[in-house]
Amino acid sequence: MIKPTVYVVYYSTYGHLRTLAENIVKGLKSTDLVNVELRQFEETLKQEVLDKMHAPPKDASVPIFTLEELEKGDAFMFGFPTRSGTPAAQVKTFFDSTGALWFKKALVGKMAGTFTGTGDQSGGQESTTLTFLPNLIHQGMIYVPLGFTHDNLFLVDQVVGGSAYGSGAIASITGQRPVSDK
Repeated sequence: MIKPTVYVVYYSTYGHLRTLAENIVKGLKSTDLVNVELRQFEETLKQEVLDKMHAPPKDASVPIFTLEELEKGDAFMFGFPTRSGTPAAQVKTFFDSTGALWFKKALVGKMAGTFTGTGDQSGGQESTTLTFLPNLIHQGMIYVPLGFTHDNLFLVDQVVGGSAYGSGAIASITGQRPVSDK
């Protein structure tokens, strides 16, 4: 039997979403039920802007996600930081280029989940996922949320990211808070 292929695709300014993506890859590989490919969305900001933001360089060892991979993949985990309650523009730019796949119904029935990151606890992790969903819905993709399936979603004694919509990280507004192991 051929194993389905899951693409874990992220955009990360400061590395937090990359860390989450790597952990998701590790978890998926541990099942030995799927082939897993790690990819990143293409950067759209100019280097001078990234320098002013003190953003570290992107990991050149992680390939840029392509439309061909979107078409051939069986399932996806999409990760992105929050920008005013919506996914980062780099993600929107990619999905704005999927019209040909929509026209030929190439993504109908493929499954996708999300993971996200914010600067603080009220930074919009749920609204970011909600504003991303039309990208999946219009393509006929099946959104698979996390649900309230993990005990860490009920913690009140420490700051952890994530919600029923998907896993997440809270990075602080400066991006200096490391991803929690929860």
